Amino acid sequence: MPEGENKKFKPAFGGKFSGTLRVLGNEKNEGKGLLFLGNYMALDHSRGAAVYLDALKPHAVLICGKRGYGKSYTMGCMLEELAFLPPAIKEKLASLIIDTMGIFWTMSYPNTSEAGRLKSWDLAPTGLDTEVFVPAGKVEAYKTRNIEVKPFSISIRELSGSQWCRLLKIEEVSPLGIMLVRTIESLREKSEPYSFEDIISEIFRDTRSDSASKGAAENYFRAVKSWGLFLKEGTPLSELISGGRTTVLDISALENENVCAAAVSILAGRLYAERLEARRAYEKQQMGEKQEGKEFPMVWFFIDEAHIFVPAGTESLASEVLINRCLRQGRQPGLSLVLATQRPASLHPDVVSQSDLLICHRLTSSDDILALETSRPLYMQESLRAYLKKMGSERGAALIIDDHSESVHMVRIRPRKSWHGGGEPSALEPGRGEKEETAAQNPQQFA
Repeated sequence: MPEGENKKFKPAFGGKFSGTLRVLGNEKNEGKGLLFLGNYMALDHSRGAAVYLDALKPHAVLICGKRGYGKSYTMGCMLEELAFLPPAIKEKLASLIIDTMGIFWTMSYPNTSEAGRLKSWDLAPTGLDTEVFVPAGKVEAYKTRNIEVKPFSISIRELSGSQWCRLLKIEEVSPLGIMLVRTIESLREKSEPYSFEDIISEIFRDTRSDSASKGAAENYFRAVKSWGLFLKEGTPLSELISGGRTTVLDISALENENVCAAAVSILAGRLYAERLEARRAYEKQQMGEKQEGKEFPMVWFFIDEAHIFVPAGTESLASEVLINRCLRQGRQPGLSLVLATQRPASLHPDVVSQSDLLICHRLTSSDDILALETSRPLYMQESLRAYLKKMGSERGAALIIDDHSESVHMVRIRPRKSWHGGGEPSALEPGRGEKEETAAQNPQQFA
């Protein structure tokens, strides 16, 4: 047990556990498939017992907190733990993160900057075996910066005429929108992939539209082509997802949030459909029917800056699939969803109410706290504001509300083993030796 650990600290504000193992998300888990999150934090800020999250069953997790207090860092810890599970469990799981900020490609490098702090936790800097995908048109820009990436694309025919109208912010009932929907649906009926050139050719063959609408549509699609995301042939899901893999889809180069939402919508829909089919195959196998082929793994789907994709008060292109399928129904087929945001008040309220695990770092905005308070479970003995006040302002401290065990926990998230790319830059950056000394003197500080 590391120095400074409080052996007598009572681990939870309330709730039930089986045995002495503190496993969030599945009180029946007896010690297999565990993700080490950190240690309980006593009110005097000493370190208590280890806290784990169950990885055997699917979960819906919401991570929130103001900027710089550990939201993305905690996502990184979870990704690391999934990557370091025993092979027998790891091969049945896959991790995919939607990286909106371009900060998770660094996970392949060991976190040498916090080696002293890691040592105080009996951990060591370790890089992950990750694969980073970026929009196909942006690959060369990454390679010039010596960042190894693979191209990702979405087949043009994946989007319906209505989706193209929403993506391009065109009214469906306008002359341009009517022509666009008619053109796209005509091409989709042929059940063959098509290019932007094919769309433009089809537009100019339309005898019912005026030349101004045709010219505008051509300009729109030539602009879309420059994004480098939509191609005639898309990236197969099997290239992104396979058992035991950690995949980063970096969409930070896409400036248009509508485009990002479209990509997430299509990807989430494909993941959900594949897991539904895998679950049917699993049930048949349980009934004694022989199954051929490799099983599609259970997926942990991470999305940073979730308020972009499931906003409050409106709908993005990804809202329907993320809320109605992944969040409300995803656990049954084996799809875990982990959403992170620094603005809970800007998040669709169903995200809070449907999440079975809430990891809340420091919040100071009344609107954000109120958004979480609205769905506060009855088993919480105090208000969320009171718990956050007890937690204090330490970076990396988190209040965890576990709906499975109906309990509330105050936890200090462990340090990252892999390099964290989301830290704030400084004009006065200390040398490596100076960093190590600081970390060794302040092992509880969250850098």
